[in-house]
Amino acid sequence: MSRHCPNALRAALCLLAALLCAACATPTIRPVATDTKAISPVITRGGVLSDVNAEKLLQKRLDTHDDEHTLELIEAFRNQAQAPLVAGNRVSLLIDGPQTLGAIRAAIENAHRHVHIETYIFADDDVGRAFSDLLIARRKDGIEVRVLYDALGSRSTSAAFFDHLRENGVEVRVFRPLDPVRTPLPWKINNRDHRKIVVVDGHVAFTGGINISGAYASASTTNPGPQAGRDEAWRDTHVQIEGPVAAQFQSLFLASWTRAGGVVDSRDPQYFPAIPPSGSELVAAVATDADDKSETRIYATYLAAIRHATRRIWLTNAYFAPNKPLRQALTDAVKRGVDVRLIVPGFTDSGLILYASRSTFDELLSGGVRIFEQPNALLHAKTAVIDGALSMVGSANLDMRSFLHNNEVNAVVVGADFARRLEQTFERDLKSTREIDLRSWRKRPFMDKLKEFGSSLFSYWL
Repeated sequence: MSRHCPNALRAALCLLAALLCAACATPTIRPVATDTKAISPVITRGGVLSDVNAEKLLQKRLDTHDDEHTLELIEAFRNQAQAPLVAGNRVSLLIDGPQTLGAIRAAIENAHRHVHIETYIFADDDVGRAFSDLLIARRKDGIEVRVLYDALGSRSTSAAFFDHLRENGVEVRVFRPLDPVRTPLPWKINNRDHRKIVVVDGHVAFTGGINISGAYASASTTNPGPQAGRDEAWRDTHVQIEGPVAAQFQSLFLASWTRAGGVVDSRDPQYFPAIPPSGSELVAAVATDADDKSETRIYATYLAAIRHATRRIWLTNAYFAPNKPLRQALTDAVKRGVDVRLIVPGFTDSGLILYASRSTFDELLSGGVRIFEQPNALLHAKTAVIDGALSMVGSANLDMRSFLHNNEVNAVVVGADFARRLEQTFERDLKSTREIDLRSWRKRPFMDKLKEFGSSLFSYWL
């Protein structure tokens, strides 16, 4: 069958089998643990800090008048992160495709040893071909270049595109091929690599929501609207991180590379060079590897942070379909007097997830959560800033697919400086949104309500 059946049909059969197998599973998330013995350490150039010195460094970075509650928030996060907070990093906030892709290109152009790329989508379009040419050029300069792409995310990219990279010396691996021969266990098709990671020379890392795709060729400020916005000028957020925490992103890439069949000597010191401090930010790479493990640390960090917030919870999320405990945590925060705001898409590339998201709005609006829709550009960002102290930028959406079935990663920054920058970005984004009013929302057409109900039944799998 694998030699004669068209690729699209094989992929469809695999996906169908995966969903049938997964349908037998119970769609639950394990309770959040609170074992203080497992709290993630704070690491500086001198090593792991004692509890006393860690608290002193946190207070210095937080710059807050409410140390007790803010430190409780950070402790709750550390208790769930399972990744150390690493000091000495410089974090640049990158907005939209042109700024992000330009920064990544510049880093690749200046690479001395290696370039590692892990992406959900590597498109065969003008942006993808420009990156392909750059990677081939750097390989010819003697730089090691490795590309890991997801088979489902890059399904519209031809095999010839990746073969061209291979023929020119670039090492390329595919995550979870949509082929029953290469991925014989059908339920594994449901596990996708949704991360976006670039690591250059082991000391510069990029992560966020941006793929290598023509959808990012222009900035969202061009306001393409629903007509053209599904294909261009997406609104997204990324970060560039320089400093010791890049080693965490390097480890994540190398683990995924090996799992996908790639061979690399991870003991080679070039991949983990000694990195002096580049800035003052405390950063952790919080990741989930959903390969039959049902890891939930990203979900756990979100839930813990929301439950411990005392001032502000400002969320921007592309595919918002949270479970009941997360929705309850948001409305409970409002009851505590927390300013809870959510920016979501006004249109999207997935109608089902849009209506599944909207099926939660009545409950959230009734509970005092303020919801704003972005009508001018397709929103694809996944960010959170909480109490002006804890910031998250990454690939994970607030839905069950990201929490349970995808490999995801969030860069989490603890500190007031970066939080202020992310809050300023949130406030700028608010200016181009429209707020949803509960009374008007309840007057929406009956067919919209019906679509929301139908989509909510499948929201776990979207």
